[in-house]
Amino acid sequence: MSASSTINPAQELVSLNMADVAKSNQAPRADWTEMRDTDHFVQFYEADGFLLNSLSGFIGKAIKSGDGAIVVATESHRYGLDELLQASGLDVVGARTRGSYVSLDAADTLAKFMVNGAPDRDRFNQVIGGVIAGVTDGRSRASAFGEMEGNFTAAIRLEELWNELQKLHSFSLFCAYPMNQLGGERFVEPHSSVCSVHSRVIPAESYASVTDLDARLRTIALLQQKATSLEIEVKERRQVEERLRVALSGEQIARAEAETANRLKDEFLATVSHEIRTPLNAIIGWSHLLRSGRLDEASIARAIETIDRNAKMQAQLIEDILDVSRVITGKLRLRNESVDIASVINAAIDSVQLAIDSKDLHLEVTLDPSARHTFGDAGRLQQVVWNLLSNAIKFTPPGGRIKIKVKRSKGNMQLLVSDDGQGISPEFLPFIFDRFRQADGTSTRNHGGLGLGLAIVRHLVELHGGAISADSTGAGEGATFSITLPLAPQSQTLRKRVTGRLRAEEVSQGHFSSLPLLDGIKVLLVDDDADTLQVVRAMLDGSKAVVQTAASVNEAMEMLVWYSPHVLVSDLAMPDEDGYSLIRKVRTLGAVKGYQVPAIALTSYVRVEDRTRALAAGFNMFVPKPLQPDELITAIVNLADTSCEPA
Repeated sequence: MSASSTINPAQELVSLNMADVAKSNQAPRADWTEMRDTDHFVQFYEADGFLLNSLSGFIGKAIKSGDGAIVVATESHRYGLDELLQASGLDVVGARTRGSYVSLDAADTLAKFMVNGAPDRDRFNQVIGGVIAGVTDGRSRASAFGEMEGNFTAAIRLEELWNELQKLHSFSLFCAYPMNQLGGERFVEPHSSVCSVHSRVIPAESYASVTDLDARLRTIALLQQKATSLEIEVKERRQVEERLRVALSGEQIARAEAETANRLKDEFLATVSHEIRTPLNAIIGWSHLLRSGRLDEASIARAIETIDRNAKMQAQLIEDILDVSRVITGKLRLRNESVDIASVINAAIDSVQLAIDSKDLHLEVTLDPSARHTFGDAGRLQQVVWNLLSNAIKFTPPGGRIKIKVKRSKGNMQLLVSDDGQGISPEFLPFIFDRFRQADGTSTRNHGGLGLGLAIVRHLVELHGGAISADSTGAGEGATFSITLPLAPQSQTLRKRVTGRLRAEEVSQGHFSSLPLLDGIKVLLVDDDADTLQVVRAMLDGSKAVVQTAASVNEAMEMLVWYSPHVLVSDLAMPDEDGYSLIRKVRTLGAVKGYQVPAIALTSYVRVEDRTRALAAGFNMFVPKPLQPDELITAIVNLADTSCEPA
């Protein structure tokens, strides 16, 4: 078998005096003459002339001895071979006539047994086996030469088929490969190399021409060095190719993830814009109608209730965004204590009771007394339950059923919130807790929101050392959310937590009877926003506080010359001088007067670092905007109790 070149052999006939090689008794012979009658040997060559000289000797010997001879070669090689055989005095025409010499065209012969670019065993045995059987009929042995062009993998397979055929017929096979057409790695691969499928290997003519043993040894050593260097180079190249492949794959994955993230970001920003503008539209619209003075008492009450509801909705949206920011930056912190999950559930239900009643939903709560207590942040756990309840209410049709169940499971507390509502599609279920993901993100969706609630829930549950999962059999089949939390140690002293939040009906009716009174407590309120000053002063006046207001740091400092408040309440972000500047001046003045007025920072900057900075600057407490009346009033009461105003 040979992989041929296209050089005209008549132009490169090289006569090697093989007798010169034989003169060295110490050097091994490097030609076909050492081969046995059944060998399958390969000859590497650098020039076509060398190949044809060797081949003419191999085939010529068979013709001279009356043995069979078979040549499957390209037209140029068959023509050059015949010229050399005739030049040596052999009767090539007579041998063909007697059937002892068969010369076949490689392309025509290969076409008879190649299937889809590879040699077919049955067809090969039929075609080549038939030729060998005909040539060896009545003859003791045969010599064969075969070659094919191009396809290296097919050539190796063909060599294997020749080996199999030698088990059925007695013949020796001469194969040849040009050195300039084979990559070095093909010679060293152990299972598919040219060398491994041949019984003997003959090096190219540049080695055979070196007759001195010492020179041959030097040549071998040099070739070994080159081979080792080539192997290392091939290995390094493959490693580089693998790294490039991995890098390319990683770059493609990163690009796809970036494109997905960018698309989700755009969708999220569009949703944020829509969700914040929607309640803002109601607030601005009703505010305009209130200013017109044309509303009756019922419409005024409706306007106030709508403004209040939409403002709280907007505040919740902003709080969700801030929570996600805290999650991403790892700044969400818990205030851990022993928590009665029943109190958490009741507080969450209170927050959504109006929504439950408005949709006529049936709520069922089942609680295992042995699984009531966990350890964590009661406020954040209430946020978890509230989110799951709100989600169930949103996606459950009027008259539907929602179930809350708490039970013990494998030494943990398991909280289940299930509904018989819209359900979750199997396609979206794996992404249900991803940030910014919504099952329906189109402009025609039926339900609002930012797609943040469940992402926040998952993070809060994991911060508590728990796990959350969602299950739904499909659209319209309802959904179940399961939370697992560790149970609190039995030795923990249970403490009831007062949430300090107003009930919805109390807020809507303007009742503050549950709040402590600020009877006689003097407050200095500082804020550059006139609307904020007005609404906060109204709240404090309603609790019987004595309130003075200032719209800047300068006004506040001038007022402190003659007014000694029990508590200072100041915004942080103000033009010219901010709240941090004010508290520094107040503390300096207090050092002179011998009295440090307690101070509350009231601000829309609600990050952990903002709280830390405010307290470090000299504020005693930190109350975020939008403020809850109970939170501010309770803070004032607590600080007023510790103040010591000079007489």
